[in-house]
Amino acid sequence: MTLQKLIASFVLGVLMMPTAGLSADLSPGKWNPDEKARAEQGEKTPWPSKAQVVEGKSGLVAGTMSPIAVLAGVETLRQGGTAADAAATVALTQITTAFGSYVSYAGILQLVYYDAHSGKVYALNAPWHSWRGETDPKSIPVADLEGLPFARTATAGAEGRKTLVPGFMAGIEAMHQSFGRLPLNTLFQPAIWYAENGVTVSPLLAKYFSMNGKFLARTPEGRAFLRQAGNALPQAGDKFVQADLAKTLRGVAQHGSRYMYTGAWGKQFVAAVAREGGKASLADMKSYRVEWQEPQSTTFAGHTVYAPGVNNPSGCAILESLNLAEAMHLDQMRPYSEDPQVFRALSGIVRFSDIDGVPQLTPWKQSKGISVVAADRVTKPYAQALLPLLTDAPGEQTPTDSHHSDSVVVVDRWGNVAALVHSINTGPWGDTGIVVGGVPISNAAGFQQDRIAAIPPGGAIPQDEAPVIALSGIGPGGKPTLAIATIGVSLLPETVRLLVSELGNHLDPLTAMAAPPMLLNFEPAKPGEKAESRPDLIPADAYSPEFLKTLSGAGFRVETKSKYEVFAVKGTAVMGVIDPENGTLRSVEKPEIFGFATAF
Repeated sequence: MTLQKLIASFVLGVLMMPTAGLSADLSPGKWNPDEKARAEQGEKTPWPSKAQVVEGKSGLVAGTMSPIAVLAGVETLRQGGTAADAAATVALTQITTAFGSYVSYAGILQLVYYDAHSGKVYALNAPWHSWRGETDPKSIPVADLEGLPFARTATAGAEGRKTLVPGFMAGIEAMHQSFGRLPLNTLFQPAIWYAENGVTVSPLLAKYFSMNGKFLARTPEGRAFLRQAGNALPQAGDKFVQADLAKTLRGVAQHGSRYMYTGAWGKQFVAAVAREGGKASLADMKSYRVEWQEPQSTTFAGHTVYAPGVNNPSGCAILESLNLAEAMHLDQMRPYSEDPQVFRALSGIVRFSDIDGVPQLTPWKQSKGISVVAADRVTKPYAQALLPLLTDAPGEQTPTDSHHSDSVVVVDRWGNVAALVHSINTGPWGDTGIVVGGVPISNAAGFQQDRIAAIPPGGAIPQDEAPVIALSGIGPGGKPTLAIATIGVSLLPETVRLLVSELGNHLDPLTAMAAPPMLLNFEPAKPGEKAESRPDLIPADAYSPEFLKTLSGAGFRVETKSKYEVFAVKGTAVMGVIDPENGTLRSVEKPEIFGFATAF
């Protein structure tokens, strides 16, 4: 190797190393005024005003719900940050602009990350942990999830028992320590700035306040939170200033995530939960650890697709679905939105994969000679064994995840890729009324009683957030071509349909994203009803009469749902597509899909 090549190789390696310490100023006061004004204007609506493809060569940021957060991520990339830095900045800013409603600094996080320097994919799990003192989880009060199809009758009292040990901030710090280059405290600047200077209350957030403000109003801290726009109940157009939150974020920026676990915030959190009947202890907070896991993977249409580790039910289901789709040759057929037979096949695949892995299915699988080992679910032989049995599967389960999360996809100049999902796992702000340092506390234990009962007290609770990254080729050495991060109740079919559409059908990103969403049916199953015989839910006016007639003629039942009903159960994805030939980065925006994107 010549001296010039040696120097070039060294410099490239240094640029790709996750070394923190570069100087940057991400304060929104220093942003381009026109870009900032457009982002703040866009923040007033939940989705883009027009359909478009965004394209660039140097960087890409896509995220749900918040154009301000997307711009914060873009600024992070422009100033030398990695995909990990930008993903952290976006996630931190999303929570401030959402007022901690559908995402939370006391929430959870899942990450799949491609590191260009090593050429490897990594998976980070920062889940909820239960309290070690909670020894009777089946008796935890039921959360109020009014409006969702699988909601149970809520029960009041001992609101602190609905809480869990959060993982979000520990996850942000762990991601940054492994793959970040900018100082961690720099990444908090946009979130702190908007907390101190305020964000205009959008009509959507005003509706959330009108629906769920009653829960916050239960406590003095909750009522103080509500008054941060100057009224007893914030209205659309008000400026919502979060001074207490800014102090909390400054504490984390200065001291790291320990501030929220064993520092001042953590101590206040434990005291508040205990006051409300919860089983919190500082020892539980101190012992919290994130989990770096080996990602699961399978091959599909000439790509290797990576998902979170084996204890992630949705990651297993996504890869299982791809194997079944390949076994049925769906990647060689027309898109599901154009062919009723493909629609029927893909629907059957995702409805089975959604229930696969639950304990209730074990006797059925054993009777059919199917493996009950979790790791086998993502293998090709497992899919081949299942293929002739899909129509014989028993009824469906009730989902354990809720609709409220945010997703982020980032690609940086060095080719690093982050696909991240973080969640509050409940309705806006939850129903506990507990607020600590400007952070409303989720009631995520209030609908996961069965999962908590299945683990030792203090253990990690399996979660369903499942971002994915696809690399070209089969086996090691491939380059990333696609990253998807999906939120929502129907995140499984949404992720699967986009993977099949992009990798198998080779659709352009806008066409793939604009196709009708696939929805899981979460209505209670009738006694003895099998998964195959249950009606599929479809958006009203999404398919032609001829399409529906063909489905009906084949004995396939469908039920149409209104726009409002679809929003309650659909999945919402953001994605980044990387052209393997020329490195062009693409993402899309579309009205009525809660995703914003910028590439440059």
